[in-house]
Amino acid sequence: MKHVLTFLTVILCSFYAFSQNPNPSASIDSEIEAIMDSRRLPGTSTVVVKDGEIVWMQSYGYANTDLQAPFTDTTSLMLASISKVFTGVALMQLYEDGLFSLDDDINDYLPFDVLIPNYESHPITFRMLMTHTSSIRDNWNAMNNYYNNNGDPTISLAECMERYFSTSGSDYNQNQNFFNSQPGTVYQYSNMASALSGYLVEVISGMPFNEYCNQHIFTPFCMNNTRWFLSEYPNLNAVANPHDFFSSQYDPIDHYGFADYPNGLLRSNVSDLANFMITILQNGTFHNEELLSSASINSMFTEQIPSIETRQGLKFYKENFSVSGGNILLWGHSGGEYGIGTEMYFDHDNNMGIAVIANGDNDPYEILEILYDYGLTLSPSGVGNPDCDFISSIQETKALNSFTIYPNPANDIVIFENDNLTTDQHKIIISDLTGRKIIQALTSEPKKEINVSNLPMGVYFYSIRTNSNLIETGRLIIND
Repeated sequence: MKHVLTFLTVILCSFYAFSQNPNPSASIDSEIEAIMDSRRLPGTSTVVVKDGEIVWMQSYGYANTDLQAPFTDTTSLMLASISKVFTGVALMQLYEDGLFSLDDDINDYLPFDVLIPNYESHPITFRMLMTHTSSIRDNWNAMNNYYNNNGDPTISLAECMERYFSTSGSDYNQNQNFFNSQPGTVYQYSNMASALSGYLVEVISGMPFNEYCNQHIFTPFCMNNTRWFLSEYPNLNAVANPHDFFSSQYDPIDHYGFADYPNGLLRSNVSDLANFMITILQNGTFHNEELLSSASINSMFTEQIPSIETRQGLKFYKENFSVSGGNILLWGHSGGEYGIGTEMYFDHDNNMGIAVIANGDNDPYEILEILYDYGLTLSPSGVGNPDCDFISSIQETKALNSFTIYPNPANDIVIFENDNLTTDQHKIIISDLTGRKIIQALTSEPKKEINVSNLPMGVYFYSIRTNSNLIETGRLIIND
């Protein structure tokens, strides 16, 4: 079934009340909804971080119009080409480990040679892959065959790369797979070069690329809802569908994948992207974990090829936006896939990052511009980085002999009960969707009542600890 646009517009506003935005604004909501309507975006999720904390987080519309499933701050969506940033981070981690140099020939590391026809004596380097100067061309006649329109890719990354780049590969085409230019001399945006970057991570690390990212990026930086494959999500209801728009109707698109996935298949939500942006703005650190050194972070945001393209760093690039103060260049990345539009950009001077993800065919850049202006007016409250206890609570965990929480939904009193509770003191923490701790309570009794009558209606998360151990997390719904 398809849903008519006017029906969606009428009830769109009923969903954004279910998140706790630290700086809500009815006028900003109205502006964003108007853009969603004009740009044909059925669902949108937004976040602004500043000085190490979330200062805005709001979601609108539907994750799936057929199911009328709301798009929330914890709904994941394909990031499209923003994925390339994470591929670049993974590669830079191996660079920091001393496993290669940026100007090394990639053929010294691959199981097959990648050579540019007519320029075989000129090596392709890691830096060229990361700056779109490798002379690798996107041949969509071949790349379209790497798509699976009903789920995860069915071809491995290794097979995909061999088919495309090896002279004996079934998709090798010296005229269509490569530009007729010397590597390192011409800027040509290349998805397949980014896919090859991910494959190099796989080859050099000895781990499947998705598992490397899980272990070295997503898990240590509390990005529990960020994954490359649908099979890695325990519940696909938490993943928004892309959407098409035809004859004044939205049409959900089935989840799809592609074998050259390091260039665009990553799925995430704004809660996780907030942690990533905070980490980047804190020179690569988050809760005493180091993603990359400050030197590597700086190099990714530094012009690498000024004589060829003045806006290109290592994976990140500078884009022009129109804001209230005039045009401004921001470092970041955007993304677009069938039924997907995404933006993630940084203003280092104001220590601010903005992400917008939308499940429609058009670019949501106008929403980013509105949030940039609004973000400049906001001041952090001082609560600091979201903690990993809160982030872990997005994925509920239950310990043996766990607590019973009731009523849930609640509107006045919520009870945490565990008849098997020992005399150890337990700390109960209730947080909003930004990670802000709203209520903290201590108990060593089997039954603890907590007054929640002052909390606004919405979704919250609870965590229960004993000493330094996290023993249980979950969701708490507050109704009127």
